[in-house]
Amino acid sequence: MAQRCGVRSVRMKLFTVILVAMIGIGASAAPVRDGPVVAELIADTLTVTPGQPFTIALRMQVDSPWHIYWINPGDSGLAPSLDWTLPEGLAVGDMQHPPPLAIPTPPFMTYGHTGDVVFLMEVRPPADLSGPTVTLSAEVDWLVCHELCIPGFAEVELSLPVRAEPGEPSEHAEIIAAARSQRPIEGVDWALTAQVQADRLILAASPPTDDALPIDSAQFFPYSRTVIRHAAPQTWHAGGGGGRLELVVRDAAEPPEYLSGVLVVQRGGTSLALRVNIPVAGTFSSRPANPKGT
Repeated sequence: MAQRCGVRSVRMKLFTVILVAMIGIGASAAPVRDGPVVAELIADTLTVTPGQPFTIALRMQVDSPWHIYWINPGDSGLAPSLDWTLPEGLAVGDMQHPPPLAIPTPPFMTYGHTGDVVFLMEVRPPADLSGPTVTLSAEVDWLVCHELCIPGFAEVELSLPVRAEPGEPSEHAEIIAAARSQRPIEGVDWALTAQVQADRLILAASPPTDDALPIDSAQFFPYSRTVIRHAAPQTWHAGGGGGRLELVVRDAAEPPEYLSGVLVVQRGGTSLALRVNIPVAGTFSSRPANPKGT
């Protein structure tokens, strides 16, 4: 009898260990490959706490030399999109793009991402969230290009246990933290101005006065497709601790009221992305309909 009870005790302990492990890890659908792209949903936590926001990400691993697209794809392309199926009361914020790369496709210029790309989103569960698990499902559409373009599609899903107390960081927490550190910053301590000069927009940028690291080069990525000529050279003129970037405008009677986008500066071998949303001073002078060299 004692031996039989001992076997039962061992079995119960083993079942408990397996159950705890399953609860701790949570459940996530396997990554989905479509052509040269693997897509999956990941989270920075192992569990969901009612009323406590957490971060998830759409992770897209793009085979070299293919690329996908930024919010503004430039002269051609299409950014990835998500169509969610969510539990009642749960909300997911906008998809946050990392800073883009300029990808020449002569005679055009496109803006996009290569390699391992992580799009962050904040999840806000309701305070009265109940049930053993939360499942987030989405249909993902994208366009991936290299010499030719292929539409891609995946159905991705992420399930996490619901617990009253905050959970431990997940195995993907470091990936999400790294993506968070690369997001464009507001740059409130930077001096940023935009003004019209002949047929150009001049974006001037200077770091904080206590920051002596010079800017080696810069590139601007507008949120709108209709402000600048994407394939035109962007010329950086350093000076005074900062510098100014010349942007060739598209054919327009009037300059935009605001210049909005992301300014990526290279400083001492490192890259820094600044979010830009500043008023534009001045009006265009008489200029050719199609400026030379654009």
